[in-house]
Amino acid sequence: MNTRMQRKEFFKSKTFFIIASLTPILFFYTLFLVVPKITSFYYPFTEYDGISEPVWIGLRNFMTIAKDADLWGAMKNNLFYWVIATPINFFAALIVAFLLVKKPYREGNFYRILYYFPAILPSVITALMWQFAFHGRYGIFNALLNAVGANVGEFYWLTHATAAKWAMIIPMVWGGWAGNMLIFMGAIQSVPTSLYESAELDGASDAQKLFLITVPVIWETMKTMIFFSIIGLFGAFELILVMTNGGPAGATEVVGTYMYKIAFGAEGVAAFGYAAAIGLILFAILGVISIVAFRFMDRGEAIEMAG
Repeated sequence: MNTRMQRKEFFKSKTFFIIASLTPILFFYTLFLVVPKITSFYYPFTEYDGISEPVWIGLRNFMTIAKDADLWGAMKNNLFYWVIATPINFFAALIVAFLLVKKPYREGNFYRILYYFPAILPSVITALMWQFAFHGRYGIFNALLNAVGANVGEFYWLTHATAAKWAMIIPMVWGGWAGNMLIFMGAIQSVPTSLYESAELDGASDAQKLFLITVPVIWETMKTMIFFSIIGLFGAFELILVMTNGGPAGATEVVGTYMYKIAFGAEGVAAFGYAAAIGLILFAILGVISIVAFRFMDRGEAIEMAG
């Protein structure tokens, strides 16, 4: 009788409610997140098409990676986009954030909404917008260039290898800098006003306030953003997939689109094992780059303090 009463009390208790509430969440979290992460360290060593049983092949996938010219070409494209687009994103976001916070524009709230608008658009919508903008006959990009006398005619930007590679930087910057701007604005608002007042008394310009006061004070925030930009080094998947699908002739191919084609058989035969091996290599590369970057930045701070 006591046991039965204890069971009834348990089912009415807060402990049972917590267990009953969390168990389904933990089950699906384990099924769709934990298990795939664990198996991602197994599939790279197998030949697997996503349907049949994986076959253990050891390091064969990694030996193929070493000789895969298309993959290394895609990695070079990722590095190209990161080196070009990331500094533009950071520089533009920093300047606009500084002006919006420190300059009392009457239309300040309107500008904040306007500049942040690209960040709330899904990547696919952004890609479709810019795909149309670069259209040779109907695109606004050619219309603007022709209006200022460039006379490009009906140039199809996304079908020319060099032009497509450089054109992709524009939507990457347009869709990416707004999020950085918002973070910079929050960081700049935490900078003590007294520092700017002292700088004004010394006759400092806005540029000096930005780079000699703001940047050093918010450096910790910038370090975090640099870290996330490194993680995004192999990004731009949706933009590339929708706008060019890696073309023409692989000129805009990035690692994400290349892995997608390999994994789902867009090139003929699905090769989940090989795609997983590429993912594992990327994980290792990003880990090493992140460690080196943070060591370098910490070392730079130590040298600056010592000086």
